Amino acid sequence: MPKSISSICGIVTATPSPLASDGQIDQNAVASLVRHVITQGASAIAPNGGTGEYTALTDRQRSQMVEYSVEAANGDVPVISGILSPGLNDTIAAGRSACALGADALMVVTPYYSRPTQAGIVDYYKAVSDAVDAEIMLYEIPYRTGVSLTPDTVAALAEQTRVVAMKACNNDLSQQLKVLEAAGNKISILSGEENVFPVHVAMGAKGGLLATSCIFQSVWNRIYEAASQNRLADAMDLHARLMPVVDALFSEHNPAPLKAALSLLGRPYGDVLPPLRPASAALQQKLQQLIPAFLAAEAGN
Repeated sequence: MPKSISSICGIVTATPSPLASDGQIDQNAVASLVRHVITQGASAIAPNGGTGEYTALTDRQRSQMVEYSVEAANGDVPVISGILSPGLNDTIAAGRSACALGADALMVVTPYYSRPTQAGIVDYYKAVSDAVDAEIMLYEIPYRTGVSLTPDTVAALAEQTRVVAMKACNNDLSQQLKVLEAAGNKISILSGEENVFPVHVAMGAKGGLLATSCIFQSVWNRIYEAASQNRLADAMDLHARLMPVVDALFSEHNPAPLKAALSLLGRPYGDVLPPLRPASAALQQKLQQLIPAFLAAEAGN
């Protein structure tokens, strides 16, 4: 029985895809990281998103990420498999495959390239909902897809499709507030933006689906707890201490810096796939200074 994400809250961790020398997914690396973040308090695991380099992976590699993540999670938390395909048939096929491998839910990005209307987007998610028996997390990331959702569209998706949650990647807090007002009582809306996360939670987001939580899971948990318990000043203080490291991790194309950071921490995750390039030597050196210093400072608090 799949674990429901209809009431998902807290910090969901987006996981990168570790590649072994033979080009296949490194199962041991997946298992080690998944167990680590679950132990640290992750609410769910989200492989095969942008952090997981979905668009660069083969179908076999995507399947391996789902299979190994499900096995490692062992039913302790939901596994939410990302689907970043732009076309309906590919999305349906990927969704059915992920569910057959044990994924609890699907994170489906808004259809891009075709520049759909808002009504067309609703039709798209209706078609996915009809074809795949799984809960759906709506994934809006307009600075990658060029597709923005109106608050009314989010509300319609909550009412007319299998969408029960949303990863909202939009730095426009006025837009996010309108979305929360329109649909926050219908679906579980999670922030996808580290840089505005505490404010988004204070506005009503139920948590976050973040990339850097695979390194700082417990820190993001503390920020979430403070922001969700009306201790915004505490959340902002810890957030301000963390942000120089987060800014460095996003100063080059995700997930290259993230993979470099994991390797620095003894979790080698291999290189990123073309067209991405590995983190620069200068950034790797910067991370070698920032991350241990931050972790040491927080260990003393």
